Amino acid sequence: MEKEPIISAIIPAYNEEERIETTLRAVRRIPLVDEIIVVDDGSRDATEQLARRHADYVIRLPKNRGKGQALAEGIRYAAGDVYLFLDADLERHAKLCGSLLSPVLAGEADMTIARFPPARKKGGFGLVKGLARSGVRRLTGTTLQATLSGQRAVKREVMQSISILPSGFGIELGLTVSALRFGYCVKEVPLPMSHRETGRDWNGFLHRGRQFLQILRTLIKLWRQPV
Repeated sequence: MEKEPIISAIIPAYNEEERIETTLRAVRRIPLVDEIIVVDDGSRDATEQLARRHADYVIRLPKNRGKGQALAEGIRYAAGDVYLFLDADLERHAKLCGSLLSPVLAGEADMTIARFPPARKKGGFGLVKGLARSGVRRLTGTTLQATLSGQRAVKREVMQSISILPSGFGIELGLTVSALRFGYCVKEVPLPMSHRETGRDWNGFLHRGRQFLQILRTLIKLWRQPV
């Protein structure tokens, strides 16, 4: 009799003391998740202590190393056949991400990506998302809308085929392009959820400016990588 696949939820977190407990409580309500792993990426607040109340494992990185390194560290400790990558700021919406698992477990996809509804408030001008979508299309021939979404279900074999995970805001883009290049099936799943949004203030523009530069650097690296 074939055993049921193990599902590992891996959640990188950096200074998320205000949201981490609500997020983890919601993840606990996903019936298929077998273990929850939080990687505290060098937080300077109480993220680690609060996460230990709800997660099965909490990995503490001594300094902030970026989302890619945090995910890689979580994978090292995960027992799962399928990884459920979630952002720490989803709060109650995290429960909806259970829907990402069904297509993977049914063999309909090797990676699923949550596609969020349009933002509720005005943010940037779509330059970052547009750059990412255009880059994926040019590099793989595939058109996807949610190329930067951090909410994903991924088979272990997909992650084992990716030797290097990009850091920072390039991690999701790197995962998407690498999976498609290796011939894996990537499917978007629309979910009625949201998380923190940046507005049209100075901090918001600085944040999107850093995103744009990191996405551009990631695309250049991916372009130079042999297929």
